[in-house]
Amino acid sequence: DHEMENKPESWMKIINQDDLKRVLKIYDKHVESKGEVPYHCEVRYRHKNGSTIWVFCRGRVIEWAPDGSPVRMVGCHVDITPLKEAQMSIKQNADELLQKNKDLEQFAYASSHDLQEPLRNILNFSSLLRRDAGPKLNEKEGRYMDLIDKAANRMSKLMIELLDYSRLGRDRVLSKVNLNEVLEDVVDDLNRVVKAKNAKVTFGNLPTVIGYKAELNSLFHNLIHNALKFSHPDRTPLIEIKGKRKKGKWEFTVKDNGIGIREEYLDKIFVIFRKLHSEKEYEGSGIGLALCKKIVAMHKGEISVSSVWEKGTTFTVTIPNKINE
Repeated sequence: DHEMENKPESWMKIINQDDLKRVLKIYDKHVESKGEVPYHCEVRYRHKNGSTIWVFCRGRVIEWAPDGSPVRMVGCHVDITPLKEAQMSIKQNADELLQKNKDLEQFAYASSHDLQEPLRNILNFSSLLRRDAGPKLNEKEGRYMDLIDKAANRMSKLMIELLDYSRLGRDRVLSKVNLNEVLEDVVDDLNRVVKAKNAKVTFGNLPTVIGYKAELNSLFHNLIHNALKFSHPDRTPLIEIKGKRKKGKWEFTVKDNGIGIREEYLDKIFVIFRKLHSEKEYEGSGIGLALCKKIVAMHKGEISVSSVWEKGTTFTVTIPNKINE
């Protein structure tokens, strides 16, 4: 009662013709190697109801003629249509999510870029007004002018950082990155703040990793700058950076003895624009740690934080030894 004759011509009529070419190549390699090269593949068949189904095929020649040609082959066909449909659905959702992320990044870029012009106008006209009416301004009006300038400058800085965040990773190129050299550059860039706080930053024997140099520089710059900003007023800031290999990954820690982070805020610090302190206490945009999280994600890694209030904070970053783009 078989619906198909048991011969090659039968399945060759219902298989997708593009898949047939690939299957025949796999079969030829299996035969030429006397079975050393396995015969298995995923193919599309035309079902009797007109639909297309996915089938996983596996087989092996078990009998050979004296001249070396195949005589008998055994194997199995398994319907994997539900699995393939699930895979295609996941891929489609991933593609849609990727496109939405690109759209959001483009929106952030365009918004922050376009907002720079009116901000510059506010600052320019504020400067002109202060110049022309300065002597006539009373104390209250002068204070209002100061608040306008301060707010516009803060917004301009915020837009610049948002631009940096939206542009992150656009022109990335993987290369070998010596992290000792990266840390030397970062500490040199932060030299003024380090000296002002009489801070001590230590590192050494860090590895050379495969990564994105500019982004790794930005990562450590933000983490060390954060440690300097939130140093404890009653003790000398100590910042220690270490790295070690751990189960196929590199693990880095940036540890400080600063003011720490209250436990209830630990799960919020990587959220963009989420600030734990008022502007009067500590200046900042709330973008720095969100930027760090994005950089680590670019490296297929993870970032976490542990902290004890009034004792200090440790950021832990893990990235794979090798990154596949």
